[in-house]
Amino acid sequence: MDLSYICVNHNCSFPGAKSFEITFKSEYIMDENNVASLFCPFCGSELMQVKVPDVFPENLSKDNTI
Repeated sequence: MDLSYICVNHNCSFPGAKSFEITFKSEYIMDENNVASLFCPFCGSELMQVKVPDVFPENLSKDNTI
């Protein structure tokens, strides 16, 4: 299973229509407990792991919690 991370900062300067997202193939990561904190290269906010297919920044509350 691939691991995806997204930026949940509503004020991110990412130029795309959707939020910045990065995905790692499962063979690149030993397990999800051994992944360093990842940060958005555009705004510096910590990226959030996508665990459910319908978790997108527009569905999050303003304090970035699920």
